[in-house]
Amino acid sequence: MKKKLINLILILFLSIGYSVLAQDIDGFLKNQPIIDTHIHITKGYADNEDYNRINPDIDIAKIEWMRKRFDQNNIVLALGGGPMKYAKLWRQMDKRHWSGPRLPCNPLREQDEPCENELPNISELDSLFKNGTFKFLGETSFNSMGINPADERFNPYWELAEKYQIPIGFHADAGPYKRNMKETPNWNEEYGNPLLLLPVMEKYPNLKIFLMHYPGRYFEECLEVMKKYDQVYCEISAVSMFAPKDRWEPKVKKLYQEGLGNRLMFASDYVGTIRKNIEIIYNLEWLSEKQKRDIYYNNAAKFLNLSESEIKRHHQMVK
Repeated sequence: MKKKLINLILILFLSIGYSVLAQDIDGFLKNQPIIDTHIHITKGYADNEDYNRINPDIDIAKIEWMRKRFDQNNIVLALGGGPMKYAKLWRQMDKRHWSGPRLPCNPLREQDEPCENELPNISELDSLFKNGTFKFLGETSFNSMGINPADERFNPYWELAEKYQIPIGFHADAGPYKRNMKETPNWNEEYGNPLLLLPVMEKYPNLKIFLMHYPGRYFEECLEVMKKYDQVYCEISAVSMFAPKDRWEPKVKKLYQEGLGNRLMFASDYVGTIRKNIEIIYNLEWLSEKQKRDIYYNNAAKFLNLSESEIKRHHQMVK
């Protein structure tokens, strides 16, 4: 009986603690716009119980489900890449999506369906960047495809991205560590090393690149590239959610110690983990309130060269 009472008190204590924490973060996030710099654009999946009953059209159902998650979490803008077909559709359905093609897409991976060509038609992409339909390029799949990012086949895409100042999300880690080798038979984790971007940036020095999954295996290399190019930013999705905190948190602190903390941006990556990733940033107690707000919005707003009117509109959206 005594043991049951102790367990009951413990459960009650934890519940109260969680409730207080939830109130604290909800209060902090009130009127706080958030830019999510890493989502995945895909087809809808009929077996996904989170959204398969929202709309008879499963592709539309997923977009509507994402829209609701954006509304719930103050997401005012999101950078997402995927198949050309769905990148167009998601942008059409919700202007908060700054969408674009995955580079290169993988014809063997279901997530990339339909992937008619590994590389998008350069003339079409030029037009889509020019008219504002597409505003993003990534996530890059160089490691999963086993292709060096400095391969000359990508030069026309770097040239376009530099021309239109399109943000590029570079997968800068060795993972994901659980993968389907049937979908990625040419996997080479070395091609996630951001140092391989240096010859690319020598040719195209004004590229706007952010490094995804800092501080994974290549965190020192990420720092090196960021020190060399002021316009290179980073985000900590996936690593901060799956790796032990004592492994990744000191490396995030090092980012600040090196004077690069003002280039850290918010990102969620995995479908359904926006709130979890928001909490990860909020629970870094050594960050100031200003630094947290910078990660959620201000750093990305600077990286994306948002105008004063766009920034004002984003703040109005969450009031």
